Amino acid sequence: MKILVISDIHGNAEALNAVLANENDADRIIFLGDALLSGPQALKTAQRMGELDIDITIMGNHDKDVLEPASYASWPKQWVALNNGLIAHLEPEHIRALESYQPAGRFQIGALDMYLHHGQLDKAIPPPLPDAPDDSFRAIDRNSDCQWVLFGHTHVQFSRQIDGKTYINPGSVGQPRCGKLHACYGVFEHGLYSPRQVTYDPAPWLDALKNLAALEPYPEFREWLSEGLLSGYGIGEKEPWTRYNAEGFN
Repeated sequence: MKILVISDIHGNAEALNAVLANENDADRIIFLGDALLSGPQALKTAQRMGELDIDITIMGNHDKDVLEPASYASWPKQWVALNNGLIAHLEPEHIRALESYQPAGRFQIGALDMYLHHGQLDKAIPPPLPDAPDDSFRAIDRNSDCQWVLFGHTHVQFSRQIDGKTYINPGSVGQPRCGKLHACYGVFEHGLYSPRQVTYDPAPWLDALKNLAALEPYPEFREWLSEGLLSGYGIGEKEPWTRYNAEGFN
């Protein structure tokens, strides 16, 4: 059995399609959350995901934002405008699909016993990044006895061995942060995991961003988003992302 593991698409349909084309023989698909916001191809991503037979979908923080827009009402005005504009173009079936996303928990696919989590932790706990303390990872699965613990959210592709368990972040499909323009994901084949990346043409994503009417009052913000994707630093070329780039992370 071949299992495709994806996370953090963030409204980047081009990246998602590149992953699906690269792994078109996958038997199962696991999605670890954050499908649509805040990418300019949110609608196209929602439509594409509706065509897929995804076995498990985990609720991410940005998926909750679509369902509860009040959660981002205090964000900077350009982000509020972007999210509101993207959500306004979604169809009711796309909202219903997000409502079906599941909370973190234990799941069985084939012979694999896994704990799946989006990866967002309480703010008092350091986020589960490559150099985080072991307790950050233990907080994800709450002392489960699953051999495999999968999570997303931090957009860095890596794995960590703790207490005889393997903690895996497949990286982000749609929003690179470590200075490389590609889509990251993972694959289980014959019970073994491998991290993978695939490149794609960003032009359609950039065109979608350019044509977003919601961002017409914010040209500098639009340019910042564009530069973030093209540079591979989706939320800015700064620490710790530049350090992870230097250390070879994807």
